[in-house]
Amino acid sequence: MWIFDWLLGKKSAVLPNKEMVSSSRQIIELSNSFMNVSSIDYGGLYRLSKSKKWAISWRDSDPGAQRGGHRESGLGEFVLADLAGDVVFVDGKMQRPNNGSVADNGSFSLEDWHFGNTLSGTFNVFDNKGNPIVTKELTANILDSGISRNGKLAYCATANSKTEHSYKIFLFDLQTGEELFCVTPRTGGIECYAFDEDRKLLIADVKGVGKFRYDRGGNFVDAENLDKANLNSSDYSRIIRAAEKILNEPDICQSRAREALEAVIRARSLGADSNPAWTPNALKVQGLAHEVLDELHEAIQVYEEAFVLNPKIGVKRRLDALKKAVAGRL
Repeated sequence: MWIFDWLLGKKSAVLPNKEMVSSSRQIIELSNSFMNVSSIDYGGLYRLSKSKKWAISWRDSDPGAQRGGHRESGLGEFVLADLAGDVVFVDGKMQRPNNGSVADNGSFSLEDWHFGNTLSGTFNVFDNKGNPIVTKELTANILDSGISRNGKLAYCATANSKTEHSYKIFLFDLQTGEELFCVTPRTGGIECYAFDEDRKLLIADVKGVGKFRYDRGGNFVDAENLDKANLNSSDYSRIIRAAEKILNEPDICQSRAREALEAVIRARSLGADSNPAWTPNALKVQGLAHEVLDELHEAIQVYEEAFVLNPKIGVKRRLDALKKAVAGRL
């Protein structure tokens, strides 16, 4: 039935798998980043399973038409190889296969980046016979994806778009084919993802910050740890953003506001005061902390500094209100 889907314009069309290819001679050759299968005239990028038994390879091009990457037609190809047995298990086609990942049981994932200019993609997961487990059509480009070591879980992350799939992470249970959650990432920054297969957790590893968990329902269970890690970061921009978020929380306690204030002052010493783009922001957030702590004279002072540096920073009304409040106490 795939051919009817293709003719009707469905973007997830994947051609049926060819029969398993085997040979008494070596047919699968690996270099640092390229896999070649001479018996089927195939070559493409590849990734290994942790056990190094399996390799998933993909070719985002149509060799016959000599077209690769962004294009309007010409299917790409993918290959799943059993390296121990020197056997190709799956040889299939899709529009623009990319960024494959393979588990120790031979299950594998692939991103289909689609033809044309539309912000879209399809996240696919197959078993080691090429049968689909997950086919997720997305109305945003795919940023990253992967499969867990034993083939129990898979995830994908999307880029920004003007749709419901903008800037999301998805987790899938591959034993049931169920989508466990779709949430907006909470960590920010440069992150990669790992899995806890037994507890069905997705773990965001944020460079220079730490590791933070989402449970199977998409709940971010390490929010408090992330706040602390952000405030203790060596990245002043991350500190300032985290402090502002904390200071805008309803019913914030004095100790938490004091912690945010100390973090912002440290961010200024780490380099924010040397960056004209960040200095007004740091001063504004410091002013928020002083205001929450009822240190009105200190808040007025840093708000005035921020306003001089950037009149559009958004402190004018606060500044005027604080000056009236101080005058009223005299």
